[in-house]
Amino acid sequence: MQESLEKENILSYLLNYTEWGIFIKRFFLLIILAIILFVLWFFPISLIVAPFYSITTDKVPVIKTYKDIVGKTTTDALKSGLQNLLDEGLVTNFVGVRTWIDNKYYEQVGEIEMYRIGLYTLENNLARNRGTGGANEHIVQARSDVYADFRIPMFTSYSTRVKEAISNINIYLKQLKEDKNKSMAKKRAVFIVNSDNLAVALDRLKQQLQTNLMLKTTFTTQDDKFYRIKGNLIAMYYILKGIEYDFKSKMVDKTSYEENFVPMMDLLKQAIAQNHIVVLESLGHLSKLVKDASLISQKLAELRDKLRNG
Repeated sequence: MQESLEKENILSYLLNYTEWGIFIKRFFLLIILAIILFVLWFFPISLIVAPFYSITTDKVPVIKTYKDIVGKTTTDALKSGLQNLLDEGLVTNFVGVRTWIDNKYYEQVGEIEMYRIGLYTLENNLARNRGTGGANEHIVQARSDVYADFRIPMFTSYSTRVKEAISNINIYLKQLKEDKNKSMAKKRAVFIVNSDNLAVALDRLKQQLQTNLMLKTTFTTQDDKFYRIKGNLIAMYYILKGIEYDFKSKMVDKTSYEENFVPMMDLLKQAIAQNHIVVLESLGHLSKLVKDASLISQKLAELRDKLRNG
């Protein structure tokens, strides 16, 4: 009897039009509130927040060097570049903010593109154990982590993905230290210093830079291309400074260090130092950076060819 009464009460509640009316009103109020908050995020809240994320880079970093483990300097330099992205605040995460300050956004996009290439060359060339035929699983995962689509028009977990990539790089570095004196067949982590591997790495960096140099622009997208190229160059500087330490002797042997590498790094510094709040081609801003970046690309090609041919 009581069970039947409870069922009737539940059914009565479910069919209570007054309660449903209250629920629908509150539901629509929540939707309206969410829309208002979303609109406010774009304007004016994100416009107020944007200046805190607006500073672009014009100085090159100091890269730590490590004598004890071959390859640690190159890998740690790449990791430092990713960490710097997190420290300065990823504009890629904030739809509203990047609407107002796309200079910083495109600079970060350019960096991310090049760090992907750096991780790819680690996975397939510099850190690949040819003796066991496999790439290090943590470098593979790190490369995967830096592959989230930063163009998705909503809040993303890109910061989380970059943090995971850094954690995986740290595990690889730990394995590199622990396996330093093991035979090649037993190593979980390796770093192969030879001219052919370096030539492949440089070629991939060059290809990425060339991709952005070939971008077509309009009056409204000149600044996008400028800062995307500049982001490529910033990330390249991190990677190449690490490479300089680990591969210097190989470049000296191929008579390419003083003749090619050093002038290229000087050009990189000059290019990165170019910084404009408003990019105007009428003042030659974009064409000057494109010219410098093209020279850097040319130097990369010359260095690559010397490493391949000796």
